[in-house]
Amino acid sequence: MDKLTIDFDKIKEIADRGVRRTAAFMGLGINAARDIEFKKYQLSNISMIQVLPADLDEKGITHIKEEFEKWVISNGLRELVESFGLFLDKIHRACLLMATHKKQMNSDDAEKFGPAFEWTGVEDKLSTLRNRFGITSEKEKYFSGINQARNCITHRKGKVGPEDLQGEKTFQLIWWGLDLYVETPSGENHSLMPPMQEKGVFLKEGGSVNIKIKDRIVEYNLGEILNLSPNDLGEICFLVHLTTVDIVKSALAYSKKIGINEN
Repeated sequence: MDKLTIDFDKIKEIADRGVRRTAAFMGLGINAARDIEFKKYQLSNISMIQVLPADLDEKGITHIKEEFEKWVISNGLRELVESFGLFLDKIHRACLLMATHKKQMNSDDAEKFGPAFEWTGVEDKLSTLRNRFGITSEKEKYFSGINQARNCITHRKGKVGPEDLQGEKTFQLIWWGLDLYVETPSGENHSLMPPMQEKGVFLKEGGSVNIKIKDRIVEYNLGEILNLSPNDLGEICFLVHLTTVDIVKSALAYSKKIGINEN
């Protein structure tokens, strides 16, 4: 019998690299946008093209930097979702290979299912993996809104349209976040979430540090612009990472179920 080798670590790296790129580029971009000393927007030294005046005033430069920060976050979300989608494509392809190898599926169906899967969005990819191979994550419910946010950014420059509402009054973007806080002996809670106070938090009576998992829910009306904070995108990066781990574990469980040895 022919040997089948699938390296799930390499497949997982596709999604993990998307998370790292999003985090790193967001850090670089936002630090540049918020650095009051950084004002170099001109292209004249590196390109023949110059579409903006070379001597914008402070108000003009501030506006550019504010928009740049929004652009960095929006494109970070887009790359994050697209990298996760590519990871799911590879997981699906691996499952097709395993299924045909173990005679769970004929090659004609596999050749048909592969291209069709790659044309779908992240939400549909997750649904197909669940229905076709039993590959799941309890966090996949969040990706309906996250994928739609990516579509809104890609096709409507982040302006919420009827396509995003999908018959509802508002577009809800929901993700899984962590709240970090200190609880004092007297029962007061003090948030440790960004942005932190410059001098930190002084608690005379002390306290215990706690983490609480909760859904973040942001609603947008028709015509509003999607607007995420750096912390929002950071939490979505963490959610994608955890979902990736779940999907790989589930794919390995599928391989074991159909009789492929894990090495």
